[in-house]
Amino acid sequence: MSVKSRPNFLMFATWRLLAALLVMLYHFCQYGPPAYAKFAVDLELLTPLLDMFFMVSGFLISVHYADRMKSIADYKIFLIRRLARLYPLHILTLSFFCMVWLAVSAGVVSSRMTETYSLVELINELLLINAWGVSDVLTFNFVSWSLSAEWFCYLLFPAILFVWRKWGVFALIALLVIYTQIMDVLSDAGVTPFSTWMHANTWGAYRVFADFLIGAIVADLASRRLLKIRSHALAWGVFAAAVGYMLTNPSWEYGPILAISFAIYIAAQVEFNAPSTSPFYKPFMPFAAASFGIYLWHPVLASIVIGVAWNRILKPMEIGSFYMAIIAAMILTVLVAVLSARFFEAPVRKTILSFVEKREIKKKKRKAAPVPAE
Repeated sequence: MSVKSRPNFLMFATWRLLAALLVMLYHFCQYGPPAYAKFAVDLELLTPLLDMFFMVSGFLISVHYADRMKSIADYKIFLIRRLARLYPLHILTLSFFCMVWLAVSAGVVSSRMTETYSLVELINELLLINAWGVSDVLTFNFVSWSLSAEWFCYLLFPAILFVWRKWGVFALIALLVIYTQIMDVLSDAGVTPFSTWMHANTWGAYRVFADFLIGAIVADLASRRLLKIRSHALAWGVFAAAVGYMLTNPSWEYGPILAISFAIYIAAQVEFNAPSTSPFYKPFMPFAAASFGIYLWHPVLASIVIGVAWNRILKPMEIGSFYMAIIAAMILTVLVAVLSARFFEAPVRKTILSFVEKREIKKKKRKAAPVPAE
C-alpha cells in the first residue's frame, strides 16, 4: 500500500458521485406510482455500486493511512478525523427526523414514517451501531446504516493493518475468502435476516467489512503498478462493462462484486500511473465533494419535496407530475449537499480538529513542564 506519491483519485470521486445519484433516484422512485416502483426494483440490479462506495473507502483509507498508523496515538487521531468527517452531518440530518417524530407525537402533523421510531433506535443511531445487527428495521434517516457500517470498519482497520503487515496481501485475500464463507453460512442458517450478506443493511457492518477488505487488497495490488496502463478511457470502459454485467442479472451472486472490484483495480492502476489531471473531471468536483451529503440529505429532501409538497399539495390539486417532483427533489438535494459541504461540514470539521489539536498541544506542554522541587 506504500506509494511514493498519492494521486487525487478524481476518477473515484466521479464514480462515487454517479453511485450517489443512482441511490437517490432509486429511493425517490420508491415513493412513486407503480411504474416508478417497478423501475426502482430494476435499479436493484445495480446494488453492487453501493458496495463500490465502501470498496473505494477501504482503498483510500488504506492508501492514506497504512504507512501513517503506527501507534495508539495515530489510531486515536485517525478515529477523530473520521468522526469529524461523518458525525456532524449525521447529527444534523438525524435531527430533522427527530423533529418530525416530535411533531407527529404532539399531533401537529400526521405521518406514518414515525411508526418505527423509538428511543432505543435513536440511541443506536447516535452511537453509530444501528448496522451492527442490534436493530430490526431502518428508521429515522434510514441511509445512516452505511455510516454505522463505515464506523465499524474504521474501528477494525488496525486489525486489517496487522494482518497485512504480518503476512502480506495474500493473507488479506485469505481472510476475505474465509470471512465471506462464514457470512454465507450465517445467512444460510438464518442467523442474519437476509438471503445473502451482500444485501444486508441492519446487519450492514458485516457486509461492508468485506467491501472494505476488498478495497485494502486492491490498494496493495494497484500500488505495485504491475500494469503500466495510463488510459482513463480504458478505466471508464471497464467500469461501464461492470455496470453492464450487473444489468444482465448474472446467476453467480459474486460476479458483480468481482466485476466492480476489477474495475476499481484498473482505475487505481491508471491513477497511480497517470493521476487525474484531465479538465474533464474539474466541473464535477464540487458535486463529487458533496457525494456524502447527497447520500445523507436525500431522505430529508424526499420527505419534504415528495412526501409533503407532492403527495399532500400538488398531487391532490393535479398540478405537475411525479416525474417533475423527482427532478425537483434531485436538484434541491444536490444544491443542499453542495452548500452543506462548503458552509457546514467543512467549517465544523475544521473547528473540531482545531479544538482537538489545541488540546493535544496543551497536554504536551503540561508533560514537558518541569516538576517543581519539594
